[in-house]
Amino acid sequence: MTGPPSPNGSSFAPLLRAASQWLVGAALAVLLTLFFVAISAVQLSSEGAGQRLLRRSVAVATDIDAVLPDIEAALHEQARQESGETVRVPDFPIPVEIPREEARRLEGPALRERILSEASARLYEDGMSSWSAGDPDARQSIETISVPGVLRRGLGLITDSSHDRMVIAAVVLGVLSALSAAVLVASLQSWGRLIALSAITILAALPLLAAAVALRFACRTAQEEADQFVWGLLELGVEAMWVPIRNYLALTVLGFTALFLTLVLMWASSRWCASRVAATGVDTPAA
Repeated sequence: MTGPPSPNGSSFAPLLRAASQWLVGAALAVLLTLFFVAISAVQLSSEGAGQRLLRRSVAVATDIDAVLPDIEAALHEQARQESGETVRVPDFPIPVEIPREEARRLEGPALRERILSEASARLYEDGMSSWSAGDPDARQSIETISVPGVLRRGLGLITDSSHDRMVIAAVVLGVLSALSAAVLVASLQSWGRLIALSAITILAALPLLAAAVALRFACRTAQEEADQFVWGLLELGVEAMWVPIRNYLALTVLGFTALFLTLVLMWASSRWCASRVAATGVDTPAA
């Protein structure tokens, strides 16, 4: 005869099931957190947003509004003297080549626009290796432990190649998150699936939102006692933080909305079931 099932095996099964669900949920929260960060990084390093930030950084770091008259005069003189097809903008830390005919007539805001556009495009394509290439001695004046040094390292991530790597990372993290979510959903029943996914979305997005808001606030606070140069660098951080803040706020609101609607539907379903049971009990004749 076969004996009764072992009580130890049956008692540990629910515990192991619950532990596996918690582990999958924790893994999904970590993966979603990394995925949300990767999405913001992809947006910040995209060609449009990335070049706008690089453009602002070049304008601040070179103080182009102050040196533009000197650059304009030197560029026009160089264009008259040289016979080549292009002329390099003189006394500018990033090599910018302008057709000679344009170099002879560009001035004021038009010249400023052209220099910043060409410089930001080159930085986005080649990275920070282009910085100070037009003036090798300028590279030595940037200290590693300084605001410009930190800016240099941060802006060094905004390149075309970095954007491609971030896209790959976002895709991989998205696929892993989807697989983890599918495993978690398969292990849960009924409303527990929506509750778990909503709660994990909130758990992943809300801390990121708080961190982004705190970092933006810190940059704003530091601007109060900063000089004009550092103020401009910090303004870049303030501007860049709007992208993750917008993303994480939308995801947090999405998580709370889904959780609220799920709870409302659970309450409505329980009320409907209770009314059906009450109606069935009244209408059914006694045996």
